[in-house]
Amino acid sequence: MDISELALRAQAAWFRELAARGFPQIRAGLDGFAVSTGLASNTENGAVIPPSIVDEPLELDTLLGWLRERAQPASVLVTGPLAPEATVQLVDRGLKPERTGNNMGRLLTGIDADALAATTWQISEVTDPQSLRESFRVYADDGWWDGPSELEQRVEVAIRLGYGPGRPIRHWAAYHQGFPVGAATSFQFDDAVLLVSSCVAVPWRRQGIGTALTRIRLAAAADNGAVHAVVFPSPDGYHLHRSLGFSLAPVHPDRWFYLS
Repeated sequence: MDISELALRAQAAWFRELAARGFPQIRAGLDGFAVSTGLASNTENGAVIPPSIVDEPLELDTLLGWLRERAQPASVLVTGPLAPEATVQLVDRGLKPERTGNNMGRLLTGIDADALAATTWQISEVTDPQSLRESFRVYADDGWWDGPSELEQRVEVAIRLGYGPGRPIRHWAAYHQGFPVGAATSFQFDDAVLLVSSCVAVPWRRQGIGTALTRIRLAAAADNGAVHAVVFPSPDGYHLHRSLGFSLAPVHPDRWFYLS
């Protein structure tokens, strides 16, 4: 299992899902494209390009120019290894290569989905806009986003993408006395699941909610046929995912770039 290749596939699949849902986009050459949600995140705006696009400088410059016009952080993913001179061409165009990060992943085959999902916390899948907005407030109250306007933008994007049982994107919330104290999202693609995000309200941390939200997402994905799981770990998330059988792997250098 090549964890970091899986991570690249996951983000590329996410960008393709955004494009399939009709967010603003542009094509470049036969296989390249860029898409933008307008959210202030380099995982919500970006491009997927083949290594050969450096041989089509006009197409490449048009794509990068379009992304810069959006005036939001963006990522550029390359679908295969680049020659050193091709990397130089991208860097000369203002792209910053990722070379020091890590990804985490694990196999899901052979797990007991029911046992994996077992928890004493009340966790429910989010299936309606009101519950979605309430669960997203966990992120907003933790400072993930800038003010109430971005919360509403995030909700609008999530609704446009679609979510719920049988969909690629699924959201869960953990509750205490009917009030959401944790939230998490997953994205299933091909034979794998990306654990997109997870947040627990500060007063409720270190009580097993993050673990429970991770377990239920893995169980749901395994039950729906996923055999691999991948996550882009935060420093805090590293220990949680390690305890659940995830392994750490360095990124493949010069495959993920940031637009500056």
